[in-house]
Amino acid sequence: MDERLCRALTTGAERVAAWADLLDEINVFPVADGDTGCNLKISLAPLGRPTGTIAERCRQLVTSATGNSGNIAVAFMAGFLPAVERHGLEGGAAAGRRAAWAAVANPRPGTMLTVLDALDDAMLKWPGKPSKTAVDTVVDALAKAVRSTPALLPELKSAGVVDAGALGMFIFLEGLLRRLADDTAALVPVDRRFDGLIRITGKVDHNDVGGYCVNTVLALPPDVDWRALPAGWADSVVAVPDGDRMRVHLHTQNQRASRARLETLAEVVDWRAESLKTDTMQSPAATDGQATHVMTDAAGTIGREEARTLGITLLDSYLLVDDRRIPETQCNGQMLYGAMAAGRRVSTAQASVFQQHQSYESALGRYDQVLYLTVGSAYTGNFATASRWRETSGNTERFAVVDSQAASGRLGLIGRLVAQFARSGHPLERVSAYARHVVDHCDELIFLDQLKFLAAGGRLSKSKGFFGDLLGIKAVVSPTADGAVKVGAVRNAAGQVPFALDYLEKRFGGDDRLTILLQFSDNEQRVCETIAPLIAGQFPRARIMVSRLSLTAGAHMGPGTWGLAFGPY
Repeated sequence: MDERLCRALTTGAERVAAWADLLDEINVFPVADGDTGCNLKISLAPLGRPTGTIAERCRQLVTSATGNSGNIAVAFMAGFLPAVERHGLEGGAAAGRRAAWAAVANPRPGTMLTVLDALDDAMLKWPGKPSKTAVDTVVDALAKAVRSTPALLPELKSAGVVDAGALGMFIFLEGLLRRLADDTAALVPVDRRFDGLIRITGKVDHNDVGGYCVNTVLALPPDVDWRALPAGWADSVVAVPDGDRMRVHLHTQNQRASRARLETLAEVVDWRAESLKTDTMQSPAATDGQATHVMTDAAGTIGREEARTLGITLLDSYLLVDDRRIPETQCNGQMLYGAMAAGRRVSTAQASVFQQHQSYESALGRYDQVLYLTVGSAYTGNFATASRWRETSGNTERFAVVDSQAASGRLGLIGRLVAQFARSGHPLERVSAYARHVVDHCDELIFLDQLKFLAAGGRLSKSKGFFGDLLGIKAVVSPTADGAVKVGAVRNAAGQVPFALDYLEKRFGGDDRLTILLQFSDNEQRVCETIAPLIAGQFPRARIMVSRLSLTAGAHMGPGTWGLAFGPY
């Protein structure tokens, strides 16, 4: 595939990832389940790795496709990519539009499909070579299509917002086209371009949200048409070809009945159902009086749902598992640790500088003042990247950056404490000062089961890792401002908790009030049922929380790892 197009596809996917939270917030149609941005981010994530043949790229996309919006976007890409190679952008746009419309059982104007119609029409006058003027013309047509969506769907008109899927496709296509024209500087922040249309101001009926969101795979015989099922067997049905199979997304009140219907046509190879009535339907937890919004890196051991409850925005890194590229907040821990235990290829990757900049713009488009609490400078360049952007973007009064000097659970604990402080309504400079205070008073111990994963990632020499495991030594490390530092070692797993208790007793008394964050990898039962009670027994006045270890940290530390972060109450 053309290298220029690969870079442009990556830019489009990264821009969607950066604005995904906004898309979730305005998600009203087909159901108000708050996951349009999330689904698009997951589904388009493979485009962030600009390698592979067109067939390979399409297969990666189809494998990653999830949700209504994600499956329609992938259907478009599955038509677009093969055609653009042969017939240029014009042919790609036409083929992608046809594929997207064909994938939807009950296509509706006012959705992502309307934006794809506008793209196809605009490409009729495409000059054949990307230019700033030509891109301006197409982008204006796409933006007009997005603005038209409330007039086409009553649910959007009632809520006072544009369609989230349509906006997501606009964000993707504008990023792609601007990159092709070497004109990403002309990207207008989404909140500015669609001012007044990206805040829910009217009625949204959550009472009708129920049933299940199903993603399934069918072994569909070539002579069978999936559209042969009678009307009403399911809602929001999208079907995307996957080689000799078919991937189907649907919403249903009765998953057993819907599955039985599908089985009259084909063998059901895979069936994954999630409740539609989840906490993701709710708006972020920021209170009306909150002056400062906190965002931090997802490497800090805060899960998506807890972040939503705390009113925190998480910035993703990526897990690379075999040939899959998965946003950290969307990765399945069981799958990750299973892959590591099996010796499969696992690594991590930072979001690009472009995506990080877009994420800052997205946060400032939704909140008046933002504090970004970054992973420590010893681990990533995020603090330097954000600090430079702050100085050059003209947002020094609204955007503050604090180096946490931490990663993993220590960063997660700092983030929780700072978010709780911010929810009391404090202004940006006070929240920033409090964050620096907390950074100085939080610490962490991480207990490794095997050293080989750190060695494989270059964090430890391979010879030391091998001989450490051979001798049964289990290292104890602490993430500091200078990187991960070894603070001790124990002979076996049974020695880990006594080491932790002894370490804490030397710093705190049994009656001291402190906050402790315990973290598990693939050992949740051990941490919750064995370790947590022992810690609570020794420090009865401590506030103890338990969370899954950051998966980017877990990817470097491996199965069996657990952590203990601690700081002021």
